[in-house]
Amino acid sequence: MPEFNASLLREKFIITVPVSPGAKETPPVIALSNRLVVPLIADNGKDTETFVVRAQNMHICARLAAQIAREFLEGGPLLTRKRPFDWAKAWDSIIQGYEKNWNSNRWVAVYNGGKVIFEDGPGQRHMFVDIIEQCDARTSGNYPDSLTVAKDAFRKAGKIVNIQHDSNIALVMSVNRNEGKCGMIVRSPARTTTFNMILRKKKGADVRPSQCLMVAAAFFEGIQLAFLVGMARQKLKFELITPSSPEGVQSEDAGRKLNRLNTAVKQIENILEISYRPDRPDFSQMIDESQEFAQKILAGDIDKKIQSEPSDWIT
Repeated sequence: MPEFNASLLREKFIITVPVSPGAKETPPVIALSNRLVVPLIADNGKDTETFVVRAQNMHICARLAAQIAREFLEGGPLLTRKRPFDWAKAWDSIIQGYEKNWNSNRWVAVYNGGKVIFEDGPGQRHMFVDIIEQCDARTSGNYPDSLTVAKDAFRKAGKIVNIQHDSNIALVMSVNRNEGKCGMIVRSPARTTTFNMILRKKKGADVRPSQCLMVAAAFFEGIQLAFLVGMARQKLKFELITPSSPEGVQSEDAGRKLNRLNTAVKQIENILEISYRPDRPDFSQMIDESQEFAQKILAGDIDKKIQSEPSDWIT
């Protein structure tokens, strides 16, 4: 298997229109996205396909990229198959359960050569990211130049715009058949988590890009859910919400999803040797840290609750 290299970007585009003296300023347009380029080369070294996955959050972005990589390396190119690849089925297998039940803002778009070949939730995605992908295709994959091309396209259309691009790398990955190296940076309101993983062959099983992407997706989602669960548990503790409230029910479902994520990671740990630096992310510890953080930011609400119902707090 040829080496697989990929990085996941968290992006924010701010598009503004210069204001003439005396004219009314228009609010900026903000486009948010997570972007992962999936460059694929078959074992024969000849068959190649490159896809770009954009999505509302990091874990569904990485998870769909994993599906694409696995399908390509096991079954060959996706776009030239006699029986077309079922993008909708692949996507549904990713979002079924917790994502479909609780994330109504989810969206995804897959590009090839700057064209959208699959999308879901198009109303949630800002169409500016489509323009950027079209411009990137025109620059032969030199992504930083795509902003310049986009500005020029607007100018030719008679509209002058300024485009500010803020991006942060969330995942860097390099994989060959012997090992996969992954560096991850995950930010939450409570803290920023940085760690590295190395996945190595064990019992003769090759390391696959899809496995590395799936583990990364599990940690991306797990860290997010651990924060949600910790916040909800603190609210439940002080009766700011009830177990039957939407937030309480979601928290319970998130806890079950965390258990499934742990199981999924352990299954890959049984197949491959995985080392973490500094340590393997501990979801239980993150829930506890989130509860401590929640107690600080919810202090005002907790005080109001105690003062309004003092008898409930006498033991």
